Amino acid sequence: MNGIRIYYCRNAVEGNVVPAELAELGMRDDITLEAVPCGGRVDPRYLLKAFEGGAYAVCVLTCPIGNCKLMEGNIRATRRIELAREYLAEAGINPNAVEIIVPSESGADALMTAIENIRQFVNKSSRVADGVKV
Repeated sequence: MNGIRIYYCRNAVEGNVVPAELAELGMRDDITLEAVPCGGRVDPRYLLKAFEGGAYAVCVLTCPIGNCKLMEGNIRATRRIELAREYLAEAGINPNAVEIIVPSESGADALMTAIENIRQFVNKSSRVADGVKV
C-alpha cells in the first residue's frame, strides 16, 4: 500500500453514502479510502501501521465538533492525531504527513469544504512524495 490513506468516519458522511467527490479521490491508484465506525477509534498505532505499510500520508475525516454520534469521538481523534504526530517526529518522519479534517458544522456544504481540504492535503502530500518542497 504505497500512497495516501484516508480514513473517514461513517457518521461524517450523510446516510453512510460516500460523496462522489470523496469516492473520486479513492479511485486514484495512490489513495486508499477506508470507512471507520468513528474517527475517535483511529488509534495512533493504527495510523503508524499505515506508514509501516508504505503510506506516505494519512488523513482522518471526522464528524463536526458537537455532532459526534459516539459522544466525543471527534475530540478524541484530534488528540490521537497529535499523539501520532509526536510519534512520527520521534521516528524522523514529517509529522505533517498525518492530518485530521473536522468539518466546521453539519451539512452538505461543510462536508464539501472538508473534502476540498482533504483534496488540498492529498495534493500537497503528493508533491512532497514527488520530491517537490512545499
